[in-house]
Amino acid sequence: MTTNTKLWRIIDLINWGTNHFTAKGLNNARREMEWFLCEILTCKRIDLYVRFEEIVDGSGIKIFREMVKRRISGEPFQHIIGKAPFYGRDFIVNQNVLIPRPETEILIERIKTNGKAGSLLDIGTGTGCIAITAEIENLADNIFATDISESSIEIAKENMTLHHVEKIQFARHDFLRQNFKSNFDVVVSNPPYIAVNEMNALQTEVKDYDPPSALTDYSDGLTFYRHFSEQFDNLLKLDGYLLLEIGGGNQQDAVESIFQNAGLNTEFFKDLQQDWRMVEVRR
Repeated sequence: MTTNTKLWRIIDLINWGTNHFTAKGLNNARREMEWFLCEILTCKRIDLYVRFEEIVDGSGIKIFREMVKRRISGEPFQHIIGKAPFYGRDFIVNQNVLIPRPETEILIERIKTNGKAGSLLDIGTGTGCIAITAEIENLADNIFATDISESSIEIAKENMTLHHVEKIQFARHDFLRQNFKSNFDVVVSNPPYIAVNEMNALQTEVKDYDPPSALTDYSDGLTFYRHFSEQFDNLLKLDGYLLLEIGGGNQQDAVESIFQNAGLNTEFFKDLQQDWRMVEVRR
């Protein structure tokens, strides 16, 4: 990309960047270009195409080049711009929290389908995106969220402030080693479900940038599901239910077996890519 003499319009940068990222094997190349330019120009995506003939100044080009360089090195675009979308809203992210994924949004959809709950607990809250979205969407009267990482709790609280939410109670808690003193109508979680021997096969932007403790249980990827099955009656009220993300169809049979062996009923749901992504568990 030569910048000494050429004047770069917004549309030129979108087109150049899309081609460059596509050639480097990156998915969603055009969308990522748009996100970078929105960040640089402090505008919305629709504005880019209203202003597409506008020339980007030298300082903007410099920032753009640095963003592109970082992305090509494998750094997630969400870390580069410091935020990630979830359920139509942006959430602050950094290296201490798992980047929210679109697949996780089906947890929110399922809670909506089941109807408003009295109490909801989000275990392993990370950015707080599930708990905060549940509060904004008015999906429960009382919402609680925990994480083993104090750094994650800090980010979740920043996101709560960002979205002008006040009622959620966040707390540091080690789910595998500490019990809860009360139970809930709904418990949701996107637990670490990648087996430790599968970590090296992950994409660079996941393996090198998401916190390992949010990805793997350092075992076979099923530790948290076993613990949820053991703690079900302690966690949930009489008619309560669990909503857990799973690692796709390759985990479905194992997860189903864990809960059925505990005398629990399961129902699985697919994500937009038609992969099994969530299990709902009831007594």
